[in-house]
Amino acid sequence: MNVRTWAGCVAVLVLPSLGAPAARAAEDPLAGSLRRVVEGNLAAFNRKDVNATMNFVDTRSPDYSSTKDELVAEFKDYDLTAELVGFTLIGHDDEFAVARVKTKTSAKPNSGFVNNMVDAIAIFHQENGAWKFWSQQVIDAKTIQ
Repeated sequence: MNVRTWAGCVAVLVLPSLGAPAARAAEDPLAGSLRRVVEGNLAAFNRKDVNATMNFVDTRSPDYSSTKDELVAEFKDYDLTAELVGFTLIGHDDEFAVARVKTKTSAKPNSGFVNNMVDAIAIFHQENGAWKFWSQQVIDAKTIQ
């Protein structure tokens, strides 16, 4: 077998497997569950419904009260819209799950709000059998037009 034939055989075997990790991650039931938490949270946020938004946050989270206070202030002061830009499951153990979540938040022009894109590591925890936000750590935030 010459080198060209060998290389062709390797390519035939390797190329189909390159997309497999991403495909498996997209089909992961945990990733789907956590993504739905984020999407539900953002949908409630876009309706400016504090209680519905907080339903996606674990009530035992150390950030629960401050998050609720921030939402009340934001809903009072701004007409914001948030959208999910990216979601990647990082991993989990027997108690917590971690994902990288990118969101874009914007307001109407001249509102005084700085439109932004936030890249964060989100930590999820189960409360009564349902995944909910526990905490997050912003790793990057950029202003956008």
